[in-house]
Amino acid sequence: MFSEVLDLSGSRHALPDLSKFICSRLGNTGRLHSDIHCAKSLGESILRQLSEERSATGGLRLSQSGACIKQLAYQYHHEVPNGMQIGAASKIAFTIGDITEAILVSALAECFDNPSIQLSGALTFAGKDQETVYMEVDCGQAGSGRVARIPGHPDGTMMVFSPDNATMYECILEVKSMSDYGYRKFVNSGLSSDDSYYSQVQSYMHCKGLKWAYLVAYNKSAGARDAEILDDGTWQPVPALKGQWIPYDHEHVLQTKDKFRSVINSRSPEDIQRPHSSNRKGQLAFPCDYCSYYKTCFPLCSEEVSESKWLTKSTKIKVIAGE
Repeated sequence: MFSEVLDLSGSRHALPDLSKFICSRLGNTGRLHSDIHCAKSLGESILRQLSEERSATGGLRLSQSGACIKQLAYQYHHEVPNGMQIGAASKIAFTIGDITEAILVSALAECFDNPSIQLSGALTFAGKDQETVYMEVDCGQAGSGRVARIPGHPDGTMMVFSPDNATMYECILEVKSMSDYGYRKFVNSGLSSDDSYYSQVQSYMHCKGLKWAYLVAYNKSAGARDAEILDDGTWQPVPALKGQWIPYDHEHVLQTKDKFRSVINSRSPEDIQRPHSSNRKGQLAFPCDYCSYYKTCFPLCSEEVSESKWLTKSTKIKVIAGE
């Protein structure tokens, strides 16, 4: 379960398809081998959604590396949120995401620590040992010493080896949930440099001085009977997980730093040009309609309710009796 991956220079690397290892372990329950599991830590991650108080602190985070620069400016300058609010539905989604991340990380730890699985490597700084990293952004004139330290929390760091165990790779691990549309796009085309997750993992790699990250994603709306029809007319179940190896992209990190620097050096959100506009129908689309400040950014906007004229197309596995 190894695949050939290219870095940005075109060099080839044989790296494990960790999503397949994780899926195999999830489908074959048994005695636990890893000592990183912590039920208390899992419980705390669930209760955090009830106790965590989110306020407009103005602090920037590396998880926002791919966020809209205007949104970051509103947040940084303590603008009162005026748009999409975090309510009960969001909290439930966040909690499910925390639980899913925990079980996937635990399953990967089992793959590393179970000798019968034959996956060489180890998880570090994951689960209860998750670490905080910092990106330093020079915000003043050359030599001024004015530096902002922007924090982030990678889901994990790990060591993996080539098939012959001759080459060791230390890399970032990130677990992400995706919508049905986003996940199918990820399965078919992978992550591109325009995706916000790409910016996030690049920032983490930069902070740790690493050259690789592995992003494993799951479809948060998929069911056990979902399937996809292939080009040759055959079908297969939609994969429960999909992973992608992402090489370090220094130029992209420089762009992220420029964005954070522009926000920090701005005097108000109005110094930052709005990068998005409405679509051809005059509607706000993602990411604007999910932004906490869209009513401030688009002061003439209004909300209305409409019914979709189309049913969501899906491909399901049906069982034929054959009688």
